Amino acid sequence: MGNREQLIKELEEAPDDLVQTVLDFLHQVKVVEKRHSLVKFAGILSNSEAEELQQAIVTDCRQVDANEW
Repeated sequence: MGNREQLIKELEEAPDDLVQTVLDFLHQVKVVEKRHSLVKFAGILSNSEAEELQQAIVTDCRQVDANEW
């Protein structure tokens, strides 16, 4: 079963207030997607890749060598 089919099945069984919440969220995402050029990059990293990138930034980018200038 694909994601779309699974979502439809879940929504068919969900209470109306949850369906409305999901629908509101979907509309918000669509608006942001149209406005922001960086949205296309959302979700392209796995959790482990994101953690590795964050660690590299902390380790390598947040150190200042006062003698370098």
